[in-house]
Amino acid sequence: MSPSAFHPLLHPDAPVAASGLPPRILAVLQADGFSTLGALAKAKAPSASAWLDADTHGLLERTTAYLRAWLAGTPPSLTLSAWLALFLPPKRQEVLRLRYALETSSPSLSAHEVSLGRVGSQLHLTRERVRQLANTALRTLSQPLPAAAAEPLLRLAEQAMAGAGNALDAEGLADWADPAWGDLSPTGGFLLLARLWPERLTVYRNFFTPLPPRQVDHLEKTMRDALMQAGELMPVASLAAGIRKPAATVAGPDGVEALLLALLRHSPDTLALRDGRAGLAHRDLTLLVHEILAERGETALPVLLDALNARLYPESQKGSGTLRDLLFHDPLVRKTAPGRYDLPGGHQPTFLFPP
Repeated sequence: MSPSAFHPLLHPDAPVAASGLPPRILAVLQADGFSTLGALAKAKAPSASAWLDADTHGLLERTTAYLRAWLAGTPPSLTLSAWLALFLPPKRQEVLRLRYALETSSPSLSAHEVSLGRVGSQLHLTRERVRQLANTALRTLSQPLPAAAAEPLLRLAEQAMAGAGNALDAEGLADWADPAWGDLSPTGGFLLLARLWPERLTVYRNFFTPLPPRQVDHLEKTMRDALMQAGELMPVASLAAGIRKPAATVAGPDGVEALLLALLRHSPDTLALRDGRAGLAHRDLTLLVHEILAERGETALPVLLDALNARLYPESQKGSGTLRDLLFHDPLVRKTAPGRYDLPGGHQPTFLFPP
């Protein structure tokens, strides 16, 4: 089966604009009578190409060579860097590399969402000019030929997400390596692909998923309702078991627990514990502090904070201000000395002694 069978918009009779070439080159091609991809693939360089500068002429030659290989059914494999270099002029490549921090390795998604103003200051361009260049680059890459060339990258991203239970965050990508990504950041690459094809790769609460946002949102609501009804910290496995049947159509029968853990870790009002439990921050953080004090007895605030955060995933961890406020308003906790806290004598959290 030819590659064109997988991309109905990319065939010899498709308009030459499907190549993703910029308007200036398209105008030259149309002036020379090249109106379809097939005609462009069969022809030598158009006579009017002498009007183009060296960079633009090089872009035309690279795109035409890839088009010939595609229509012949033998497109070469491209790394993310090679894909960008094939279809974009240098300035637009640079804008996307900076905009998505493609050359930065960081376990934080926010580090790969660089503002237009910051990119502009690095390139000595206005914010509006950066926005124009970025939008033009994204429109180019979304055209049928560049999109077809990106298909192997998209499949790799989908396989990585599926292997992580349909929820893969920047931390999970930090040590992920694949030759197709070359020396560029997988997190930045995932984010770029998500901006181009959100129907296949979505950013939801700081993690990547191939599932539609509406379905994940429904699962998150179901999860919150279950936590509310539980009234206390509960195992994620039990939470998944309780909602697995309706959620299986969203995440598959084996992917519910992984997806729930991602939601718990990245939602600001939930708690995800390293021991496999989950809860609601406004209710269960107090219970968790009681649990620590019941085990340790009188504890200094810094030690209590360390013990609390050691039990939580990084995204659920709290600062000293939050803990101080919680202790101040908790009628069951008493301050035994400056910066030291304990539970009243004889008090033991009920969860330490289940019925």
